Amino acid sequence: MEGQYATLKDVAERAGTTAATVSYILNGSTKRYVSEDMRRRVEAAAKELNYVKSSAASSLKGKKRKIIAVLVPQFANQMFTELVLGVERVADRYGYILSICNTFDDPQRELEIIRRMQAQRVDGYIITPSRDGGKNTRQIRKIGVPMVVVDRLLNINEDYFLVSAQNYESTYMAAEHLLKNGHRRIAFIGWKADFGGLERREQAYRTILEAYGVTGEDQIVYNGEFTEESGEELTARALAEHPEITAVLYAYNIQARGGVDFLSRKGIRVGEDLSVLIIGAPDWVQTGNNHYTCVDLNGTGMGIMAAEMLFDIINNDQPIAPYQRVQEATLKEGDSVCRL
Repeated sequence: MEGQYATLKDVAERAGTTAATVSYILNGSTKRYVSEDMRRRVEAAAKELNYVKSSAASSLKGKKRKIIAVLVPQFANQMFTELVLGVERVADRYGYILSICNTFDDPQRELEIIRRMQAQRVDGYIITPSRDGGKNTRQIRKIGVPMVVVDRLLNINEDYFLVSAQNYESTYMAAEHLLKNGHRRIAFIGWKADFGGLERREQAYRTILEAYGVTGEDQIVYNGEFTEESGEELTARALAEHPEITAVLYAYNIQARGGVDFLSRKGIRVGEDLSVLIIGAPDWVQTGNNHYTCVDLNGTGMGIMAAEMLFDIINNDQPIAPYQRVQEATLKEGDSVCRL
């Protein structure tokens, strides 16, 4: 059953009975007599085959439904909106539609959505996981339904299909740009996430600063929540506790939004009084009067890459060994970084 969902017919063949009897037992019906032995056989067969109850009748015939599930952690982050657009661009070419769900980074909600998608017999998954993504995607991986993970790593000891951003390289590039412009008192404002891969942003900051001779307490790091409010709070703390700061590196654009709003209210002139560099490139970063220097992680490119990978799996008659791809980031210069 590798790569496809088990059907009532599959369970019936394994248990040595009819699909009607399997349906009766698995639906918990008690109106007619069924032996305990038969119930045990059916339940054991369903467990062995990783059977998931279907709400899509056409899938019982083994047909593809032409639906891809896309799970993202928040729509507030424009990168994930771009990711979905990239996926849709490729899905359209193959005649597929998307079932797009926002998990709100809630592991329980993520699990419930995956269960609903399994019941719908979707043909594949593109997922940016929550912190429990490894556990929540276990059933998908066990059945072998095509799945591509994007941006964040699963905490599992097995290979899987992955498309990632340049988390390390993007931050290294950003911090080095500030250093080359003469800055040494650089505050790093980030998110202490429980996801493998994202911690590399802080690692990159520390590595490049050390290479330029900025070590120990001179590396100014503040980590908080993945919210605008946290970005505002951390910016205020950093400037209050380290008035010598000449630049702020925001590792996440959500936090940057709150941070630059705080700077504006305080009358701090970005690019003159204080330099700012942002990882991520939502529209607000370089539109209107805003021309922030930023690193574009290219969410659309990641979406295209992930979808191409997924359809490579779906359309291949033979199993494919898991592989990884990385979307290249790009530094976009604005006027928010001054030269010292």
